[in-house]
Amino acid sequence: MVHAVSHLRLFHVTRQIAYNRHPALIVGAEVEVGKETNPFFGFYEQARTYPVSLPTGTESYGAVHLLKEVQAGRLRYDNLPTVAVDVARHYLMLTRELIMEEVRREVAPLAPSRQRCLYAGADLDLARHWKDRLGGEGRILEIAVTGCIVEADPNLLLGDSEPLSVTYCRARRYWQGEKGDAAEAEVLVSGWIKVVAEHS
Repeated sequence: MVHAVSHLRLFHVTRQIAYNRHPALIVGAEVEVGKETNPFFGFYEQARTYPVSLPTGTESYGAVHLLKEVQAGRLRYDNLPTVAVDVARHYLMLTRELIMEEVRREVAPLAPSRQRCLYAGADLDLARHWKDRLGGEGRILEIAVTGCIVEADPNLLLGDSEPLSVTYCRARRYWQGEKGDAAEAEVLVSGWIKVVAEHS
């Protein structure tokens, strides 16, 4: 369910990642969220390629091209199990996010888009949980939000192969604010945010 909020305090985990084209958030920063693609979805603006050593030198192969060359026996790739999982996960998550956006437009058109929102948690303990789960060099920022939010259960998101009808059903439940088994919580934010503090 979508809620309009004014100066609501939430907690956001920010990380510097190579594909993030947005400036780092610092205390005092004010940002409008919801107009541009967020760093999470911006990841899909990059082509998925892998270096391949050939007698003529190193070339970059697209993900599916690489797998087809290995399948056909024209190429050996030492790190194939890792690459195969990486490629499958890439396309699974892309498919998931495209379906989530399609269903959002149908079920909750006023909700922040997962492709353009800022992700947050309702309290500091939850932010610490997400910081650990995301890994890397994360920072926890306390933000004041004026705009709209939706609270959802990320455990309803597609995470492995399942029937398409199940994926759509779970997406509808996500946007309707239902909880799944072993429910977690994430808050999707759009509107104006101000970074008011940083926490460890």
